[in-house]
Amino acid sequence: MAKIRYRPETISEHAKQIDIQGICVKHNIGRHDLIGVATQVARLGSITPVQALERLLECDDIPNLLTNLKFNSLDKDL
Repeated sequence: MAKIRYRPETISEHAKQIDIQGICVKHNIGRHDLIGVATQVARLGSITPVQALERLLECDDIPNLLTNLKFNSLDKDL
């Protein structure tokens, strides 16, 4: 009889993905608008697009987030 080897449970690729629809519903924006906002967040924050989407999922106010990122990017330039 063959021995059964147990492998530790791995996280699937689907579990790692960000809930795009959840971000759109939370902020009441469309997917195309989300692409523009996520691009701005990624560029201003010098982060990857995936990290930008994570920040959008965590934040409650997009204009406030963009304002803070703009001031932070201006401070880095000085």
